[in-house]
Amino acid sequence: MNIFKFEFKRLLKSCIIWSLVCGALITLFMSLFPTMEDMGMKQIVNDKMGGMPVEILKAFNIDSSMDFTDIFNYLGYAIQYIAMASAVYGAILGVNSLIREESQGTIEFLYSKPINRLKIVTSKLCAIVAIFYVYILIIGAITMGVCYMVKPEDVEVMNLIMNIKVVFIGILLLGLIFISLGTLISSIVKSDKGAIPISIGIFFVSYFLGIIGKLKDSFNWLKYFSPFDYYAPSEILKDGFEVKFIIIGICVIIISIISSYFIYSKKDMNI
Repeated sequence: MNIFKFEFKRLLKSCIIWSLVCGALITLFMSLFPTMEDMGMKQIVNDKMGGMPVEILKAFNIDSSMDFTDIFNYLGYAIQYIAMASAVYGAILGVNSLIREESQGTIEFLYSKPINRLKIVTSKLCAIVAIFYVYILIIGAITMGVCYMVKPEDVEVMNLIMNIKVVFIGILLLGLIFISLGTLISSIVKSDKGAIPISIGIFFVSYFLGIIGKLKDSFNWLKYFSPFDYYAPSEILKDGFEVKFIIIGICVIIISIISSYFIYSKKDMNI
């Protein structure tokens, strides 16, 4: 029984739906970029930002001096909402990965085949990572196409490609973290009821911890519990990747996956 192939086909339809919805949002956001070059619109945006506390702007990854007539500044701000959606999608893939058959009562059929739990976890993980990669490729291509159409003439195509590539590498890493955390939860829980709320909760709890960490210096350590802040698009475009966050992210992924293997191998199934 080819679990990878079965899981990939099962998840492909929802992957395409997620990709098209997020692609449509990217198209909507970036189609508004040319209006930012209008002096009246620029003044309105600057006035609104100038009236907000610096701490609030910082919490939402906005620099008070940010120039939204620069396509990369605008992209970094707009694409962060797609990064958030991608993290939630990764968590959903992870949370649903190991619990689906047990919850639907088909786990007995799966275990009637000559296959062990190690291979089940490996095959399902490979399938959801492959699906997430397809999702990244689709929305990355859409972003590239839309940005090419709205870019100012003085922006080189290669520079545009490289910056978009860096952003989506960050989103891919962010998604892998939430896939691994979701898989860990999936190895523990007994039912897929509430899987989506759990997935959304995983992301937003960590996200708001990051916001609190940016609002008060004394809580700055909370940002280490917010994977979104590891790979925030605006920060990556401005300063690049921070090595410490890449290391932390990889450690979270490895620990979560190893724990998932161990817990699932010892789990009592509802057969």
